[in-house]
Amino acid sequence: MRKELITGILIALTSTGAFASFTSQDSDGNGKISRDEFYGSAADVGTYSDWDLNDDGLLDENEFGELDVDWDYDTWDANDDDYVDSGEFYDGIYDTYDVNDDGEWDDSEWDDADEDGVFDM
Repeated sequence: MRKELITGILIALTSTGAFASFTSQDSDGNGKISRDEFYGSAADVGTYSDWDLNDDGLLDENEFGELDVDWDYDTWDANDDDYVDSGEFYDGIYDTYDVNDDGEWDDSEWDDADEDGVFDM
């Protein structure tokens, strides 16, 4: 379910064109998409801030629950402070497709996300 939800989020992100292609995300041209490259595009879209209903810069369990998905809030709250900050949020999305845990998406991992429908418009 987590992967399906993340797919839904990323589909929403792609509706702005922010995730048009692998090469458009790979700003340094090294053949991999780093967290910084991913975060820059995701932050430009503003998705996290859209869900931060009280504008405190954090998602509490209630705001997280408003997403109407079956996520494990405690897993995404990596530091157990009872909030999911933007770093934890984007880490959750990014880590889902970084299957080899090297901290970067290669073309194959990008393709996996694409096959899951992440980049469908």
